Amino acid sequence: MTGAAEEQRIAAAKARLRGEMRERLASVPVAERRERSGRVVERLGALGEIRGAANLLLHRPLPTEVDLDPLLAVALERGERVFAPRLDGARLGFVRVRAETRWRRSTLGTLEPAKGEALAREDLERGVTLIVVPGLAFSLRGARLGRGGGHYDRCLREIRKAGRVQVVGIAFELQILPEVPSLDHDERVDRVVTEERLIER
Repeated sequence: MTGAAEEQRIAAAKARLRGEMRERLASVPVAERRERSGRVVERLGALGEIRGAANLLLHRPLPTEVDLDPLLAVALERGERVFAPRLDGARLGFVRVRAETRWRRSTLGTLEPAKGEALAREDLERGVTLIVVPGLAFSLRGARLGRGGGHYDRCLREIRKAGRVQVVGIAFELQILPEVPSLDHDERVDRVVTEERLIER
């Protein structure tokens, strides 16, 4: 159990690191980011779990993040069961997306489906669900630093209870750190894919 003083220390360390990582990501030139992003997506798309997943949960990126849109387009073209995150108040959920899905800007600045069928327990019982998650930083042991709202942590906790799940973080190599401050309730990822390597816990 983590004490209150330790929780405050870790929260402050996270806040400092978020600022540093945002600056680091913003300093990457657009053309270089695009090239690196393409390499991340190529490596991610080569994972056998992508083709074999019963459900594929993908997000639309912020400007400084790895651009998953090419993978999203390919998955929809193949007719795979694809879901994307959508905020309902403070709760993050996933809804089914298709080629004709209309997108809107969320309160966090990301694109989210305007509507769609919510990911249900029956979907999670079909087989392995692969969730690709963003983050500001990842450690070599799967710790993830999010943007501070705790949306993905709460959502991953629920989904992991309901079915067989593989959680894959995507990041640029510059976002990989030896350690990332984390608390007991912070959800870890099973793997991280960068433009240079696949990191397994």
